[in-house]
Amino acid sequence: MIRTLSVPGRALAAGWLLAGLWAGAGEVLADESDTAELDPIEVGAGPLNAADSTEASQRTGAVRTIEREAFANRITDLAGVLGGETGVQIRRTGGLGSPAAISIRGSSSKQVQVYLDGMLLNDPVTGGVDLGLFSLESIARIRTYPGNPPARFAQAGVGGLVALTSLPAGGDSLTRATLGGGSFGARRAGLFHSGGHEDFSYWLAYDHQRADNDFTYANRDAWFNPNDGATTTRRNAEFDQNAISSKLGYRLDGERRVDALLQWRDSERGVPTIQNFRDNRARLDTLDRRAQLHYQDIGTFDGRLHQSHRLVWSEIEEQYRDEAGRVGVGRQNVGTDTRELGGNSSLGWLIGGHTLGLTVDVSHTEQSQDDALDADPGLMRERVQLVTALRHEWSSAGGAIATEAAVRRYDVFDETETIAAGGKRRNDTNTDHLGWQLGGRVAATSWLGLYANLARHIRIPALLERFGQRGLFVGNPGLQAEEGVNAEIGARASHDRGHIELTGFRRDLDPAIVAVYNARGVGRFVNIAAEVVGLELEASYRPLDFWTLTASVSTQESENDAPRIADRDGKQLPGVYHDSARLTSAWTAGEFRLALDYRYDSGLFYDAANLLPADDRRTLGATLSWERQWRSDRRTGLTLEIRNATDELYQDFSRFPSPGRSYFMTLTQRF
Repeated sequence: MIRTLSVPGRALAAGWLLAGLWAGAGEVLADESDTAELDPIEVGAGPLNAADSTEASQRTGAVRTIEREAFANRITDLAGVLGGETGVQIRRTGGLGSPAAISIRGSSSKQVQVYLDGMLLNDPVTGGVDLGLFSLESIARIRTYPGNPPARFAQAGVGGLVALTSLPAGGDSLTRATLGGGSFGARRAGLFHSGGHEDFSYWLAYDHQRADNDFTYANRDAWFNPNDGATTTRRNAEFDQNAISSKLGYRLDGERRVDALLQWRDSERGVPTIQNFRDNRARLDTLDRRAQLHYQDIGTFDGRLHQSHRLVWSEIEEQYRDEAGRVGVGRQNVGTDTRELGGNSSLGWLIGGHTLGLTVDVSHTEQSQDDALDADPGLMRERVQLVTALRHEWSSAGGAIATEAAVRRYDVFDETETIAAGGKRRNDTNTDHLGWQLGGRVAATSWLGLYANLARHIRIPALLERFGQRGLFVGNPGLQAEEGVNAEIGARASHDRGHIELTGFRRDLDPAIVAVYNARGVGRFVNIAAEVVGLELEASYRPLDFWTLTASVSTQESENDAPRIADRDGKQLPGVYHDSARLTSAWTAGEFRLALDYRYDSGLFYDAANLLPADDRRTLGATLSWERQWRSDRRTGLTLEIRNATDELYQDFSRFPSPGRSYFMTLTQRF
């Protein structure tokens, strides 16, 4: 069923206000870039590799960029940074380091692909990415593609894509130390050093973050612990993480180079419950190791053939212990080991304004899982996935018109073990799928750009969705892949003091994947259909040289189409704020910068039947930063931050309590 988009009056009013501010701002410039002043970080220094990279200005759809200066001097994680982006919502269970999942334009977290330097971070077993585990000590830039991602990515998410770019290996010798602390036991310590000699370059980074997350909140008998009184303190939510990463680079010549990225992360977390049980001691410990070898060449056939080749390895060890049975279904002591080996080769052939591309991405994943409290033997899961993508990109001589087209084929081979009567049972599944995308951009005038995109994206069911997990989910081997048709149309107007961008979007999922639960709380994933349609408005305006205003408004309508599931059919998607607005005002005065940030969210339901509406959420934050350049190689920065300044206590997406007012301070010294 097709629904008519309903935009609340407050969204329209905000849109007209922002449009009016923009219209009266001043002279229009043709090549305005609207980027803040940054440290000289050259991400991917050198000529652009057409087989691997894409500039935001070349995109045929919406793209939002977060530069390093927005998060470098803060106590935060990837979830905390992405949560402020237009159309992005973060579902998490508490403070720093707590489990966090992303939603873009009403998507599930599994529908969003997250990449680091071209390496896919989504877990093939669960399908999602826990953003609460990713620190940002070595990250240079984050880009969000809420609609259709660049055709150069072999795998495109049904719900958008997030691309992280690490700091480049190269440049002058630099040492940077960071110390920070804040409310609820939050602490951060970081150390970064880079250098090189002739054609060899490197950097090495260490990051430590921890938090007790022992905030106090009002107790509600109906949802929390009736034995705790009027207020209670969060229990078993502590987080402790150490991460080491390094990047090594060697320039073979002016057109070829090799880079190696190495990562190690060890995290320990308590697993809290909504009821805040006193005897809950559930723990989740994770050891994550990743390595990537990347070769690039832009000189073959006189520079007409660009190449990018990656070899990727990862191993993740998890130990989940809940011997009291306070979280989930029953007592558990589960050890999980997930290993992945993959390769990605991409070629780009440049012919005038055209680029013809071929990408082949192959991965092999193995997972072993064993519950020490269960007499049944451990289980093995295995997946081989091959993705082949063909693309064509074209740009006119002056860059006024650009188009892109891509076709992707997915071949998936699964082998898993399940427990059945009489012992283990082997399940083999082979599937193939086809996706495509089309996009175009045109510069209507020197200051106005128009774009439109249409695509059919595929999400392969995760191994957990298709084959279950003992005690928690029942497998559904016949589960179909998600297929989403994404449409997007937008306009962006730029001028010397800011920009304004309006985007309309629609996503039709058929089939989609959701979990349903029986009376014992055991889930099973099934196919339904769903749709989301909405508008996004984003603007930035600088009334004075020292004062900048930024604002965004998003509104969306959603509907489940599930005739066989009566309590979901015709209902809005749960866990999604359908209306959001954000306003930020920033002032600079010499070495000081002050920013106030207000956010409003409404229209969320906790349950699929839409019987439990959430309260509207209003949060106010403030950041004061100071930075002094002592000499060319020495710089000191200090940041003070207040989050949730009004101390509003709200229940997040899954009814977990949120932290109240909190304070953080970070000191950074560059040598």
